[in-house]
Amino acid sequence: MKITILGSCRQDSLYGEFEISNIQRGISYPHYTKEIIEVIKFCKYGHLTPEQTLYTFRTPILEKRPIYFSDNIKNDFESSNIFVVEIASKIDYQYDGIHVHHISSENEYNTVIKNEIKQTIQSKDEIEDDIISIKKYLKSLIIVGHIVTYDSGDRYNLLCWIEEICNKHNILFINPVKELLVLGYDINNLIVNEKVISHYNYDGHNIIKKIYKNFINRLSPLHEVSQSQL
Repeated sequence: MKITILGSCRQDSLYGEFEISNIQRGISYPHYTKEIIEVIKFCKYGHLTPEQTLYTFRTPILEKRPIYFSDNIKNDFESSNIFVVEIASKIDYQYDGIHVHHISSENEYNTVIKNEIKQTIQSKDEIEDDIISIKKYLKSLIIVGHIVTYDSGDRYNLLCWIEEICNKHNILFINPVKELLVLGYDINNLIVNEKVISHYNYDGHNIIKKIYKNFINRLSPLHEVSQSQL
């Protein structure tokens, strides 16, 4: 069974447990729905030029090396059985009709378009439309929310929107903190101590991995992970 991750390093727990496509590490770590669709479209259709990938996707931005669409990319994507998709932001970074990775706008990376990127906040309706499109593109889908430790604020509101939308459209959804609490874990022991919570520590990755496995088993019972591995 092959898995494609369309999300951040918070899904790195899956490496070593499953066959993971090269889409995440080779192309991008998308954070918002329109960016996820941009990655999907590139993997399926190669709709961007190599020059455009230099400011659209994370890996070309970091490595300063363009991506040339190939059959290998398309086959790697289309041979994936399950897609684990993280939606962690509602900020849309757009340039010339393309939805780009957020680091394109940061001074540290000095992309040629950084001063021309338009940032907007996506509405709940926009996100729902995007999730419907994502579901149509992908075979089997699990959506994951961000690490949310407060019952208020933008991150919490986005999490609630996504959960509601996934329930409405019959999509498996993982609220990481809720699942960890159900298992009796203290989230503060599983995350890196940082001003803006964004990363699991070593123990956190090991524990969240169990949750990912259980959800993958629910989605694909023919490819169940042995319970002895949990």
